[in-house]
Amino acid sequence: MIKKDYPHQLFAKLRLQLPTLAKAEMKAAEYILEHRDKLYRLNLQELADNSGCSQAAIIRLCKVIGLDGFKQLKAELNRPGQEAGAELFPNSGGPLGGSGPGMAKVLKEVFSYNVRSLQDTFSLYTEEYDRALKAILTANRLAFFSIGNASMPCQYAYMMFRRMGYNCTADIDPDIQMLDAANLGKGDVAIAVSHTGQTRHVVAAAELAHKNGATTICITKNPKSPLIKACDIHLFTATADTSLNMELVARRIAEYAIIEAFYHAVRESRPETERLVNEGSLAMRINKLPGFARMNGIDE
Repeated sequence: MIKKDYPHQLFAKLRLQLPTLAKAEMKAAEYILEHRDKLYRLNLQELADNSGCSQAAIIRLCKVIGLDGFKQLKAELNRPGQEAGAELFPNSGGPLGGSGPGMAKVLKEVFSYNVRSLQDTFSLYTEEYDRALKAILTANRLAFFSIGNASMPCQYAYMMFRRMGYNCTADIDPDIQMLDAANLGKGDVAIAVSHTGQTRHVVAAAELAHKNGATTICITKNPKSPLIKACDIHLFTATADTSLNMELVARRIAEYAIIEAFYHAVRESRPETERLVNEGSLAMRINKLPGFARMNGIDE
């Protein structure tokens, strides 16, 4: 259950919980998501009648998403900015805000969608993040499991944690991932990334790592998936509308952001990693063109 003492992003929580709801609660949730412009006018009985469920089902739905009841649901529905209504990027026409489609319009749509995805993902924050950080801080080894597009944030994680001195792997070959999982044990951490939570090879690697005693963490959108069952700690991403093609990129951005947050949290918690990061940066300067250090304010 989503904790109620964190900032409410009502629609993000409803979308997250939707696959797990009972039939009656699902009717109420779907109605709320599809008719958000009408909700502020409805009382409890009207919402029940319009959604085709009982008042009790609506109250149960409120509890599932961390609200006290219908009164608090109404307060959340009437709160400004629930669906990122603020104009983050006001110039949405052509170049310099002119008319026509133009790149400015497309940029606004893409940027706004991704910002909203990050906001919604943050709204799903729970103490699971603190549990995950504690496990990562004490991990002997880190293994990242992913397939396809999800391998990109995992490759990024591999590089960032290697810079801090972690012994870690992020192989994209399914067979090698199973070998990595087989070599994990108590004191190790496996982080599985799958948007659907139903990627067969990722689930299998997480299950094996869990069986061998490693702490397993998943980053996923699906709270009711095989991957959830294989993992000890669950971190959820949110995308605003799965009917949009932009959702494919938005899910990756949320995953990148979660991984980077852990990277910075580890650096703050373990000051000794700063030396390793700096030494790694110096070592990698060999790949930079002459003048890089001067351009970036680094002493030669």
